[in-house]
Formats: sequence, structure tokens, C-alpha cells
Amino acid sequence: MNIYKDNRVGQGSRGRGKTISKNSESGSQQRRHTVTNTKKETRFQWFFQRAELPDGQYDPETGTGLLCIEELSKKDKGIYRAMVSDDRGEDDTILDLTGDALDAIFTELGRIGALSATPLKIQGTEEGIRIFSKVKYYNVEYMKTTWFHKDKRLESGDRIRTGTTLDEIWLHILDPKDSDKGKYTLEIAAGKEVRQLSTDLSGQAFEDAMAEHQRLKALAIIEKNRAKVVRGLPDVATIMEDKTLCLTCVISGDPTPEISWLKNDQPVTFLDRYRMEVRGTEVTITIEKVNSDDSGRYGVFVKNKYGSETGQVTISVFKHGDEPKELKSM
Repeated sequence: MNIYKDNRVGQGSRGRGKTISKNSESGSQQRRHTVTNTKKETRFQWFFQRAELPDGQYDPETGTGLLCIEELSKKDKGIYRAMVSDDRGEDDTILDLTGDALDAIFTELGRIGALSATPLKIQGTEEGIRIFSKVKYYNVEYMKTTWFHKDKRLESGDRIRTGTTLDEIWLHILDPKDSDKGKYTLEIAAGKEVRQLSTDLSGQAFEDAMAEHQRLKALAIIEKNRAKVVRGLPDVATIMEDKTLCLTCVISGDPTPEISWLKNDQPVTFLDRYRMEVRGTEVTITIEKVNSDDSGRYGVFVKNKYGSETGQVTISVFKHGDEPKELKSM
């Protein structure tokens, strides 16, 4: 929601025609002032609490100065000044945006916000069922919301969450049950303006929301429990021949994943110089006395009933006296 303050420069007497108006559709406030004898060199400036505001705009063709305040709040309280000046002198106009003036703007914005509220929508989520309305603007100090279920006032608790953002008012029902079916009403109060929105969470609406909830909940369980390679493997590992290479990664999954290693997409046989060790969630592959034949693309493959994942690393073995390939390319 934006607040606009305008200073219009055009024909007329200097200092005449000051007005303040509010646009009920957009929630804007306009400040206008008429002056005479502007010319190409005339300069227009905006000030707030005596400090110049660089974001102010001025159109010399229309004589309009514009200052836009995004997300107006109490920190914008103060004295605004629009000034025009050239080699003949200067003129200004003042807007006192404090006290009752600021309260009146917030009250009007609250009224606009309440009137802008969209019909209630029902949405299945991973945690439950969400009921919400979109608004153009919401301010917790000048607007009040109350939720009702079957005409009984609702309070936030273990299974009920309520909240707002700058553009949304919502109710979240966690772990929904049949007893949660029925009519829900949102009451929005802003000054003298009171608006009520209702929806019926029953029948097909309840069944659809529950189906989506169950679907998202199942996907979340799969994502949480599926086999993953969490961290540990580099993209590339270089090592001199005859050294011992140890690579360790961390895995996760419930049930505990099955683990296997691949070299160039073929299973690794753990004999002689190759060993694998598993300690809890840490998996280590050790290759003793590496040689050029050990170079290649390796992957640790983990899987359980919820899914699988592969972590990969490229191993490059260089001979005594040679430089690693990465250094040669630098």
C-alpha cells in the first residue's frame, strides 16, 4: 500500500490552492500546491524532518512533484516539506504528518484494507487446512481480526493458529478432524468499518482440503525419510600415486539406507586395497596405494523404501613429479 504526496506547480498565485486529499481506491494521500512563474531552471526538492529526500520525483511538464512512501508506518511520522527554487527565490509548502493527521491516514488505510478483503479460500497444507483472505493492506495497530467457527469465537491454541501479513489474513487448522467441519467467519474491524466474510468447511470442500492435506503430508514424510547424501564429498579429489585416499560423506534416511559405491557407473568390489566403513551416518571409502587405474568418477549410492540418491566425486591420480591437473590448467 503506497502513500502519495503531490505538489503541483503551475499557473496561479504563489502559495495559493493548498489541498490534501485521499484516494479511497488506492489508499493514497495527495498534497498539492500552486505557484507561478516556473521556468526550466526551477528546482524541486522534497524534505523530511529537514533532511532532503532523494527519492522524490518532479515532472516539469506537468508541474507535479511526487513522493511515494512504501508500507507507511509510524517511522514515517514527521514534517514533510516540498520546495521550489530558482535565481528569483524560493517557495515551499508543509505537510504535518503527525498526531491526528497520521492517525486519520492509518484509519483510512484500514478501511480500504477491510473493504479490499477477498472471499475466504480453503487450502489443504502439509500441516492441516488453511482458510485465508487476501487484502491490499493490513496494519495490526489500526485493524482487528476475529475468527469464528459456528458462531463461536476462536482463539489460537494447540491446533488453531491465526495470523496476518501485510497482504493476508489467515487461520490454520492443524491435524484437522470431523469436528472442524462447519461455517467459518472472519470479522475485520477498522475504525467504524466492520466487515464479515464466511465460508463453509464441510461436504466436498472439506473432503478436497483433507485429500490435499494427506497428499502433502505423505510427500513431506517421503522427503524427510528418504535416503540422502547430506554432505562431505567434494566435486574433485586429486592425489599422488602410492598415497592412501580416504573419502567420507554423511548420509541420512529412515529406515537406514543401503549403501553401495560405484566407479564409472560400475559396482566397486571392496577387496585388497579398497575398504568401506560405516559409523552411524558417516560412510568412508579408503583406497590404499592409489595408482592411475584408480582415477575415475566415483559415486556413493544410498537407497531405502522412500527413495534413493547418489553423491559423486571425480578422483584424479597423478604421478610422482607431476602436477595435479587443476594446477596445470591454471
